Parts: sequence; structure tokens; C-alpha cells
Amino acid sequence: MSTTKFTTMSFPVSTLLGQIETGQIGLPELQRPFVWANTQVRDLFDSLYRGYPAGFFLLWQTTSDIGSVQIGTDSKQTDPALLVVDGQQRLTSLYAVFTGSEVFTEKFERVRIRIAFHPIREQFEVANVSTKSDPEWVDDITPLLSNPQGSFAFINEYLVKLEAEGELSAELRDRAAQNLQRLASLNSYPFTAIQLSFDLPIEEVAEIFVRVNSKGTQLGQADFILTLMSVHWDKGRKQLEDFCREAKVPSKAEANPFNWFIEPKPDQLLRVAIGLGHRRAQLKYAYELLRGKNLETGEVSASERVANFEKLKTAQEQVLDLTNFTEYLKALQEAGFRSNKMITSPNTIVYSYLVFLLGRCDYNIDYITLRRAVARWFMMCVLTSRYTGSAESQVEKDIRRFGEAKNAEQFLATIDQIIAANLTDSFWDLTLPESLAWSGGNIPAMFVYYASLNLLGAKVLFSNLTVHELLDPTVVAKKKPLERHHLFPKAYLATLGITKLANTNKVANYALLEWPDNASISAQSPAEYFPQMFADRVAPSEQAQVRFWHALPDDWENMEYEEFLVARQKLMAQVIRAGFEKLSSGTTPEIGLAVPDAPPSLDELLAQGEDMNVEFKSSMVHSYGTDVPPKVLIGAVIKTIAAFLNTDGGTLVIGVDDGGQILGIEPDLTAKNFDLDRFENFLSTTIINEIDHVAAAKCTIRFVDIDGKVVCLVDVEKSAKPVYANWDKGKNAFFARFHNTTRSLETKETVAYIADRFGVSA
Repeated sequence: MSTTKFTTMSFPVSTLLGQIETGQIGLPELQRPFVWANTQVRDLFDSLYRGYPAGFFLLWQTTSDIGSVQIGTDSKQTDPALLVVDGQQRLTSLYAVFTGSEVFTEKFERVRIRIAFHPIREQFEVANVSTKSDPEWVDDITPLLSNPQGSFAFINEYLVKLEAEGELSAELRDRAAQNLQRLASLNSYPFTAIQLSFDLPIEEVAEIFVRVNSKGTQLGQADFILTLMSVHWDKGRKQLEDFCREAKVPSKAEANPFNWFIEPKPDQLLRVAIGLGHRRAQLKYAYELLRGKNLETGEVSASERVANFEKLKTAQEQVLDLTNFTEYLKALQEAGFRSNKMITSPNTIVYSYLVFLLGRCDYNIDYITLRRAVARWFMMCVLTSRYTGSAESQVEKDIRRFGEAKNAEQFLATIDQIIAANLTDSFWDLTLPESLAWSGGNIPAMFVYYASLNLLGAKVLFSNLTVHELLDPTVVAKKKPLERHHLFPKAYLATLGITKLANTNKVANYALLEWPDNASISAQSPAEYFPQMFADRVAPSEQAQVRFWHALPDDWENMEYEEFLVARQKLMAQVIRAGFEKLSSGTTPEIGLAVPDAPPSLDELLAQGEDMNVEFKSSMVHSYGTDVPPKVLIGAVIKTIAAFLNTDGGTLVIGVDDGGQILGIEPDLTAKNFDLDRFENFLSTTIINEIDHVAAAKCTIRFVDIDGKVVCLVDVEKSAKPVYANWDKGKNAFFARFHNTTRSLETKETVAYIADRFGVSA
């Protein structure tokens, strides 16, 4: 039989309020400030008045090392014996209305809750102008509730005031008096409390809170640390909260932390201070340190707690230093970002600030040098989602890595080393274009593209204004200055049968336009609106530059939609790389519309012969030998394409034998009764079915007519990740090119090959 970890008891409201007043019941700040709307407080008192059940309290017997904040008066007669884990909003509501005390809102403002009561109609309302001006209403019930022994005088005063307004019947007089007396007796309303055992660890208390309160906010280690601060360094917690409050509203009188990037929360700045002071990102360890626990011996002592709080105080002073904070935010601007609308992960802002402070506080790097380095770091973090999600482990690795630097030069070198390890040629050429293949309006790489346009001084498409000017966060207008325009408008795509948002809202289909231009284009096809607008709005001398900025391939308006997306993803990645290079070098690189190398001609391929990147196949389905089934011939084509994908890309030539003799694909066309369109569709579908859609997107099919014979060329790009294929001898096989041959690798070989080439496990 399991042992219960709680007991139950009943408290009248008067006892609850008395124990709060004397300090026997305290409120650990495991939850956020008072967040109930005044209407919820009104409804609570209506339930109490009508005798309805109004919830319960979850209390925890305290021990000496648990911090608490006592409700109400500042001076208490005793240390709290019971802490409120669940029921904070109800208990705070009761205390605030019964005593007239102010509450602390989410915006860190102190307000008084005034509840009105209509004794005749037995109706509660949040006090307002109407209740104040109408004598039938008791505009504020607090004076009656705070002194129930003096209820006779309060009731008599109300009745005298009411009679002065006109004749009052005896029945209404008696009803009003009875109802007011009933209201005054709410101090005897009984509440049920569940009391948790004192020996429960704080983590288990948090787990119980989550389980009994499904609508509550899950408690985290930051909440517990803030609790400890409330007890052992209340001034420090207040400093955090004041800083966060001031960051929400600009000040005309003096400098303050207001900015367009982040409205920090106390727990976010606390994480930075813990990282700087204690070199910890995992707050469960930081909590133990601030309790006074020696992580090596396991012993808890007051001296250890005091020493660890001193480290936190020193670090927090740097975190809340306005010069540090504002200089850091300039680094985000240097990286091309204008506001939080361009940043999808607040963690990236928070933890990059920690990197900034490590450089400033540990190595005294001047602000200008440090800003430039952190600007590069920040862009890398956004591009690679370094601090997205649960980032504590990554942050601790970074703290340790930066801690190895012996001087400022090594610290800055470490930043560049980590950036170089993440932003490799493979990242720019393969990973980044694929990350731009996503759909939606909240894709990190898309915002880095906009930041790069800022860095490059790009003009908005069809406009003389720059992207930087129109992304100004201080401009507030009825219409957004810039809109994300679908280069292939959604209404036009619908006429092609493309209607799913996942297809129409591809990142590569978005371009920044001024809203009037976006509205005028409406549902026109690219071929209808682009040539004329481009010619009219963009000077010939600037057209190549504008095409580069907006990643517009030549003749894109006449491309198939899928072909356009793949081409533009690559060009957008080149713009981002150009922006990063400018950020790194401080100079604008020579830029223009990047034109990919032309694919090799058939003559060049024939002269080159079969090698690592060239393979000849006589046919795809027609057998030149004796009874070779089509599936074997198709399998040979598939394994060659898969091998090119897994190696360095290449070109498969169909319709040429091993010796370089041109045979043409006419026998294939005859065998399948295909024309060239149907043959291309058959080949594309086969690649999709036997490899996958991503592989098909990396294959370009073209036809060459030579001496009256048609040859099919399949240009294959190398893949950023391992590719498996189905062929005539099995499924999920792994192929690679070795010299001029294609090999199927065994499991052990595959694992080693993938680890070496792709840097991942098979």
C-alpha cells in the first residue's frame, strides 16, 4: 500500500488571512505575478457569497532552506510554516479584497482591486464609474469585509444614504441589510487545503503542482532560483524586474533598456547572469549552488550560499549594465537585423548576450571589436538554429570552449573557429538552399536573407527605397510598408492546380515589395507583370544588381514553378553568403547575378569518357542484349543516379554505349510508345519512386539531338545527406562512385563511408 505524501484540513477565510498577516502562511514565488482579471476576482466572490465550492489550496510544510515571500505586510511575527504551491491567484484575490492591499501585475505595476456589490439584486461587479455614481451599489466591499465586527455601522450608513435618494420600503431595507450582513460573514467561508509533507524535494513539489493544475504554468528551475533571490537577495530580484519593466516602454527623460529586439523576462536575464557568474547553463546546478550546496561534497552551508550569491551579484551587475546591454544590441543591428520580427528564437538573443559579456568581462575586448565578432556569431547562430529549443547543453559547451581562451585574441579566434566549423562550403552550397525549401512565414533562413539585404544596401524590388528603410521598426502605419509578395501569386498558382499553402507559401516564392505594388500585381502570372514592371522601374544599369539582390534567375518568369523554386533557393543562399562576407570583411564583395556553370555538352562528355562523374548507358528499357528485362536496365540507371548523389554529382548519358557510340533513345521511345515529354515524366517518376523527391529535385533532365538521334542527359548534383535506392536486386541499397564504376556498399562499408563523407551516422 502506497504512503500518501499529504494531509487535508479546512481553513475559514479569517484563519487564512490571519496566518498570512502573521506570516505563518507564505507564498513561494514559484508562479508568475498576479494574473487574474478583475472579473475573475468578481466571480470568486460571487461563488463565495452563494456558498458554492471555490477550489482548494495546495500547501507545503516549509523547511529552513526554502525561500518564500510573505503576502501582505512587510513585517511578520514569524517565519512561514506553510507555503502556498497552488491557489496563489485565489489566495491573493482574497487577501487583496479583504484587506485592500495592492497586487503586483505582470507589468510590474501595483494596483488595487475594487469589487462592488448591489445588496438588493445580490450582484457583484468590478467597480466602475456607474457603480460609484449609483447609491444602490456598495462601490467597494473592502471596508465591510475588513471589519465585520463593525458591519452594523457600515450597513446603517448605506441604508441612510439610500433613503436620502428616495423612499425605501421596509422589505427592500430588510433585504439589503440581510444581504450585506451575509457578505460580511464571508470571513467564515471554509476552504479545503491539501498539505504536502515537509520532506518532499522541491522538484517533486513542482511535479505535483503540474499534475493537480493542468492549466497552470509548468515550474522550472528559474522559478526556484527567483524564489531563492526573493529570500536571500530581494534587491537583486527587484533589479531584474525593474529592468524588464523598463525595457517595455521607451523613456524620454533618461536612458533605459527599451529596444526593438527583446522584452526580456527576469528568468532570461537570470540565465545570462548564472552563465556569466557561475559558468552554468543547466539551472538545476545553479539552484543547488545558490542554496549553498557544495557540488563536490553535497553539503549545504550558509557560507557557501553567501559566496555563491556574491558571484551572482557581480555577474548581474554586468548583465543589467545599460552600456553593455545597448552595445550588445548594436551587434544585432550590425548583423542586419532590425527588430524581434526578424528573429524566431529569443534564446539566440539571450545566449549571444552571454557570449558578448564573456568577451567583455573576461577579456576586456573593446566594444567595437566585440560587436563585430558577436554580429558574425549571432548570424551563424540564427542560420544553424544553435540555441533553438532546449539549448542548455550547447550553452555549457560554448562556455567551456570560450573558457579555454587565454587572452582576447584567442577568444575572438574561438568565435571565428566555431563559425568556420559550422558555415562550411557544404553548408552554403547544400544545407542552406535546402533550409530555404521550407514553407511558412517564420523560417530563420528567410529572415537572415532579409538581414543580408540590409547589409548589402539592397533596394526593395521595383522601388527606390532600401529594405533597411522600410523594415524600420519605429514606423507604424495602417498598411505595412513592406509586404511579402508571392512571386508566383497564389491565385495564379491555383489556376495551375497548386493550392496547398505548403506549396504556395514556399520561402523561395516570397519577395519584399511595397504594399501598393503587391496589391497591383494581384493574380497576374509572373510573365504578365514582371517584364513590364522591371523594365519601367529598374534602370538598365541596375538590373543585374537587382536580380542578384532578389535572387531572380534569368527568364524566371517563364520557368515551371518547381524549377523556379530550386533555382531561387540557390541564389538566395548566395545572397546570404555575400551578406555574411560583408559582415566579416567590412567591405562589400563584388556581387552580381551568380550564373551557375553551364552543364557539360554532349561533345565534352564523349571526349571525356566514363569517369568519376560521367556514365554512359545504352538505354533505359530497350534491351540490346539477350532477354535483359527492363527492370534490370532501369535498376542500372537508378543505381548510377544514386551513386552520383552520394559522391560528387555527375552526368548520366542515356543513348550512348560504353565505347561512346551514339545509339539514341528512340528504341526506348518505341518500346514504351513514348514521346520525349512522356519519357522525361517516366524517368522523373522512377527517380522519385525508387529514391525520393529530394533526389529528383537534384536531377536535371535534358535532351540533345545529334545526327538525327536523341540522347538523354541527366545532370545530378551531389546530395547533402546519404541517399538510399531501390533497384532490381533489393531495396534501400547504398551506392557510390569509385573511379568510373558504381558500387553497392555493404553495411560496414556504408557506415564508414557515410561517417567520412557526410559526418553523420548511417
